Amino acid sequence: RRCPWQVVLGEPHSCSCSAFRRERGLCKHLCWILLKKYRLPRDHEYAFKLGLLEREIEDMLQRLQRRQTLSPQQTTFLPTLNEQDEMLFIRQKEISREDVCPICQEELLKMMLPITFCRYGCGNNVHIKCMKIWADHQDELRPGSVVKCPLCR
Repeated sequence: RRCPWQVVLGEPHSCSCSAFRRERGLCKHLCWILLKKYRLPRDHEYAFKLGLLEREIEDMLQRLQRRQTLSPQQTTFLPTLNEQDEMLFIRQKEISREDVCPICQEELLKMMLPITFCRYGCGNNVHIKCMKIWADHQDELRPGSVVKCPLCR
């Protein structure tokens, strides 16, 4: 299902939701984008502004890029092999403090919810609760079929 709201970051921000159109302030959709998607700390000055200049958006994107490239994901993940040397599954990636669930965008270690991972492609971690929601929204699932990973599919 697609999100019915259109959110635009810029000078000024905008959102198509009724709360934004009525109050012209930061709505929950803008806050979600800034805090969850772009991982701004709650007390960061950009999180309170009603608009961002191009250089501020670039700064926010560079901070996000730096954070992602500095995270400890240098480990190699080798597939497990059985006696016939057939690939069975990929090892689970180690979870760091900065890792987020690709579905709900919440920090994995902060929420302390049960976690599963992609065993056949990427080894990335996902909340089990979120994966169940993801599976419920897969159109082509037939009885006995495998749920595709939201990251590598």
